[in-house]
This record gives sequence, C-alpha cells and structure tokens, in this order.
Amino acid sequence: MARTMENSTPKIRLFLVDDEPVVLKGLTLLLSGEPDLEVCGCADSSADALQRIPQLGPDLAVVDLTLKGEDGVDLIRELRQRCPKLKLLVFSMHHQISCVRRALEAGAHGYVTKDEGAEQVIGAIRLLLAGKCYVTPTLAAGMPEIRSRL
Repeated sequence: MARTMENSTPKIRLFLVDDEPVVLKGLTLLLSGEPDLEVCGCADSSADALQRIPQLGPDLAVVDLTLKGEDGVDLIRELRQRCPKLKLLVFSMHHQISCVRRALEAGAHGYVTKDEGAEQVIGAIRLLLAGKCYVTPTLAAGMPEIRSRL
C-alpha cells in the first residue's frame, strides 16, 4: 500500500476521482507538494475508478459527487463494498446537508466543499487516515448527529 519516502517514512497513497480535468490537475499539484502524500492515480468516471482503485490499492480516495451524469454516492457505496479498508473523502461543490448525509450514509468518512482552503483538504485527509471524520464546519454545524464524531 503506502510507498516509502527517502527517510523510510511511508507515503500516503491517494486516488482522485473528478470529471473536471482542472480539478484533478490542481488537486494533484496541491497534494503532491506534501512530503508524506502521493497521488497514485486519477479517474474521471465511476467505471474507471472502480477498475483502477482495487488495482492500485490507495490508502484514501478523494471523490466528487457529480461525475459526468453519474452519482458519486453510488461510487462510494460500491467502493466501500469492494475496498472496505479504503478511506473515502468527498470533495464537492454541493453545500446541502442532505448531500453530506447521503455521502456519509453510503460510507464516506469525510466531506469537504470545494470552496475550502488547501489546508482544510490536506487536514481532512490526515484526519481520516487517523481514524477520525471531517465535515466542512459550516455543514457540520447543522448536523448534530455527526458533531460528536468530529
């Protein structure tokens, strides 16, 4: 799973799923700039993600909820079945609490909106890998049932 850096510290392997090429490129640049993170693959559709993620064995997948007319929640559900140890972070433009609930109920471990800063995305990834949950604070405030998990 995790690859080793020069100083023998394992790198966290990430897989990105988004149908916007500029988002994939930007996230790849952002995350690859961190010494302990590496992007091991990207996909722009559910079918591609479902094929490549089990092959590559990342530690965490960052998944958009809207993928070329596909529902990212269905992808999350399928990934949870196929790769039960994989951590799943939603990275979405959707700010509705109903979207967060659906994603978490499907098996996502966290939810970040695309208008959050780079530090929050990186922080969310590290929290999920530490066994915690992360939800954009403004959305979490309206969800008392998950505040205890944060």
